[in-house]
Amino acid sequence: MPTREDMNEALKTIVVPYLRQRGFAGSFPHFRRIEEKVELITFQFDRYGGGFVVETAMGNKEGLIPTSINN
Repeated sequence: MPTREDMNEALKTIVVPYLRQRGFAGSFPHFRRIEEKVELITFQFDRYGGGFVVETAMGNKEGLIPTSINN
């Protein structure tokens, strides 16, 4: 089974250049791309070893707009 170091090396060698070519900034394991929208990618590793997940998110570039509720 690959070690975490093996997975890190593979991700940095294969995935990070791919993300950079597509306009993502940031440093491993957190990346972002801000264009018409904000796109986030994070790699999270299983603390017990053996795997990882890729978490993605997308949101409005302007962010949240606070509103008030009148009763």
